[in-house]
Amino acid sequence: MRIFAVRGGHRSTLATYEAAMSRNVINIFPDELEEFRTKTRERNYLLIDVRQPREYSEGHIPGAQLIPLPEIENRIGELDSEQNLILYCRSGGRSAVAAALIKDIGPRQGRIYNLVGGIAGWEGKELKDIPHLELFPRDMPLAQTLFRAMNMEKGAWLFYQDLSQEYAGTELGDMVKDLGGMEETHARSIFTYWSKHRPAPAAESFEALFERLDGKIMEGGKPISAWMARLGRNPEDRTLRLLELACEIEYYAYDLYRGLAKRDTDPEAVKTYLLLAEQEKAHVRVISKALNKAFGD
Repeated sequence: MRIFAVRGGHRSTLATYEAAMSRNVINIFPDELEEFRTKTRERNYLLIDVRQPREYSEGHIPGAQLIPLPEIENRIGELDSEQNLILYCRSGGRSAVAAALIKDIGPRQGRIYNLVGGIAGWEGKELKDIPHLELFPRDMPLAQTLFRAMNMEKGAWLFYQDLSQEYAGTELGDMVKDLGGMEETHARSIFTYWSKHRPAPAAESFEALFERLDGKIMEGGKPISAWMARLGRNPEDRTLRLLELACEIEYYAYDLYRGLAKRDTDPEAVKTYLLLAEQEKAHVRVISKALNKAFGD
């Protein structure tokens, strides 16, 4: 067995990103996992693999129990609330979403950990081309946060446009096309409240603004299409990685809108943000089901 400890700036970037993806979830690195397991009694923790059954059967961390991401919410009753939970997936993204979903369901006495870098990091594989969304600082002014939220929706819309073309004529293509339409609707809702909070009244229509938004929501201001272009052409791996990113985008949007609901003092705006949050969470479930259908065997 080889254990890979993510080092330097890349380790910091992964930790910061995945912490933002799952507030109050503790990041644990591959080298720290072995130390944790050595010092902790077996009955006090559960290692959970949230990948799909096919991935699990091809190799998993010894002692891990399989609970695929699409089943997490329905199987929460199986988990002892006093046990520490350590979740992992291929590279850390799906498990960050799963950990956050468990946290949202209700209070636990045990802690929730996410294995940064996933099984790839644990096996010693170099972590390349793992996409990260641009983070929203919590102290960013509300008007600026709303503007960036619209740009995030534009980025998701562009991503789904690309996916719907790549998978045209398939069930997956139809699904992402529908999701793309929802992202534009969400951006339109945010536009209403951004117009109220910006220093000067909006001088352009939503359509004009949405057209000029660049949708560059990846770390470093890069478009998602640039990351997609670097993906290999292996059909299964490509589909898996694209769906992983879609799941992360939707959960990040869910977390953002819940945060906005706590910041805005307008009751009507709060109601809208909470509705958007619920819709984004529903999108996570839709994408999880697509993962299950494509890789559930």
